[in-house]
Amino acid sequence: MPRHLRYWVCATAIMTLAGMAGAQETRSPLVDRADARMQLGAASLVPTLRGRWLYADHKLVVGRVQDVRVSADGTTLVAVVARRRWLGGGEIGIPVPLLHQFDNDLTVSGTRETIRAMPAL
Repeated sequence: MPRHLRYWVCATAIMTLAGMAGAQETRSPLVDRADARMQLGAASLVPTLRGRWLYADHKLVVGRVQDVRVSADGTTLVAVVARRRWLGGGEIGIPVPLLHQFDNDLTVSGTRETIRAMPAL
């Protein structure tokens, strides 16, 4: 085999092995199972919550639920709500455990000021 061809074969093999070693992270089966359950929980809530109006205290209309996702730290489900423009606009994330069903309405505790203070996603 010519010398320059051997060089390219060795260089390619080293880059491939280095990329594979860097891409692999140590994960336990428990973490994988918990992550899968959170993703499954989010997927199962999407048809139930998507498109529903969310109300705060005193029938304040917060906005519509757009999606349900897993939080960045992977520990809770978050409802992504398109906030009304007069409350600051943009999408906000509200943890699903804070949402309540009251009669036929989806509600969250909070005033106009607390809803405006929530950071946009």
